[in-house]
Amino acid sequence: MRALNILRHPLTLAVQAVLYLSPAVAADIEAQLAPGDAFVVNSQSGTVVRLRVKDDGSVVIPGLPATAGEEQNLCFDTASGQLGRCAVLPVGPTGATGPAGSVGATGATGPVGATGMVGATGANGAIGATGATGAAGPTGSAGAPGATGATGPAGPAGATGANGTAGATGAAGPNGPIGPTGPAGSVGATGATGPQGIPGPGTATGVANTISKFTSANSLGNSQLLDNGTSMSFGIAPVPQYGLYAYRQQLTATGDGQATLMGYRTRDTQNDGTAYGVSTSNTAVLGYTFWGDVYTFGVSGFTYADYNRTGGVLGAEQSGTYWGSLGYKNSASTGYGVYGSTAYNLGAGRPDPGITQGIGGGFYGGAIGSWSHGEVMGAVSSGSMFAAYNLGNVYTSGYTADLVPTSRAAGADRVAAYAVTSTELKVYDSGVAQLDGDQIYVPFSTAYAGLLGATPIVTVSAVGSPAHIYIASIDKTGFTVASASGRVNARFNWIAVGARMDADRVTALPAEIRAGSFDQSMRGVMHNEGDTSTSATPVWFDGQRLRFDRAPEPTRGPKVEPH
Repeated sequence: MRALNILRHPLTLAVQAVLYLSPAVAADIEAQLAPGDAFVVNSQSGTVVRLRVKDDGSVVIPGLPATAGEEQNLCFDTASGQLGRCAVLPVGPTGATGPAGSVGATGATGPVGATGMVGATGANGAIGATGATGAAGPTGSAGAPGATGATGPAGPAGATGANGTAGATGAAGPNGPIGPTGPAGSVGATGATGPQGIPGPGTATGVANTISKFTSANSLGNSQLLDNGTSMSFGIAPVPQYGLYAYRQQLTATGDGQATLMGYRTRDTQNDGTAYGVSTSNTAVLGYTFWGDVYTFGVSGFTYADYNRTGGVLGAEQSGTYWGSLGYKNSASTGYGVYGSTAYNLGAGRPDPGITQGIGGGFYGGAIGSWSHGEVMGAVSSGSMFAAYNLGNVYTSGYTADLVPTSRAAGADRVAAYAVTSTELKVYDSGVAQLDGDQIYVPFSTAYAGLLGATPIVTVSAVGSPAHIYIASIDKTGFTVASASGRVNARFNWIAVGARMDADRVTALPAEIRAGSFDQSMRGVMHNEGDTSTSATPVWFDGQRLRFDRAPEPTRGPKVEPH
């Protein structure tokens, strides 16, 4: 016991008390360290530290670096910390054989040491409790008030006054007696035509500014058309704002299909238009505004929308098989800027469920095909085959999540399952296998193997109890798991991660999207045109990059007003 040089310290007394116990009492030597102290074993002179065990559990042997090399490695068990000779690891592939050297003298064979026992793997620690949910953020400010509705049409004018009384007709003179008819004489030559007589007094009467019409074969009277020299009207007094104003109060008894104005187009033979311009297309009704002033349109349609299923403008196939409306209010009293439908026939019911055709809406753009912005939800799509299909790459500045029900019960709550992300284009697969022997080959599924562009990375881990298993080989069709300690019966999990077969075609993230200002620029493009105090951000493609400045105006010919 003199090899221990213990300084005078409370720890010293505890160690000495144990060292001087009777030999008949077997017990471990225990030393309880004060915070920051260490257990030290010195040389006989007391000047050289041979072993130091610190309060934090670390062990230091200062003289170890200066010792001579030994033929065995020293390892420790990661669970218990026990020291021992290292286990034999699986031998790697053999390198190329070098030239044979001269044979040296055979040394004496030393005794083979006993193999140390492998320590048991410690149990996994318990999972920590989930942290509390953070407080909800403050409610956003209220949106701007909506725009004022359009002014309704003027009310009907009062009834036209009665016609004035006609003057009295003078009495006719008496007719004389008719004499006997004489014999017919010979026909003489036709004489010259006499001059035109003086016109007789007019017999037409009516209301000023009313365009006349024939009320009989020889009489004129009032029509329903009025002309005050500035404006014309039908069914109502002329209004200065309109060149022609037609008014009609429809009668319910007349039935459906009524209209105040109708433009009906037909032709003698097929007469195709050649383009979409004002002079190259054929239409039943044409509205053309020569000056494209702000808030000015060629054709306008307005509605009070005081009932459901009403709109400002309707465009449809003549029987209503497919139709679309601008300024539409649907059956749930929800307003739409644009609504299109091909799902129902004549509004009377669903078509044959086995036959489905038509497209509800389509948009084709230059820089952008279409955009959708909502104050709460941006876009919602649904379909029995799929809800959305993107023909090309997809970028998102947020995250992607699937909503998965927590049970199969109807109306069960859902939780978010977030997509696994990577900085490279990869595919993942996983599974469970059983090793009963010294090795087993685990094949990938045909679908997963077909997606791999190169040999994947595979990780395996034993389930239930420790097992010395390792991956002996991997290729694009599967992998082989082997035992490092002979025949074993062990269940294991595996996961494979590999580059997707088209990973080499991935292009760099476009510079416009990579810029931190892209989202803000796109929010400006998706402008609410109901807000007349601000304007939208322009967007266009110059052939090289997407730009958010004013695009150049197209070249136009001279502007000539038609007459």
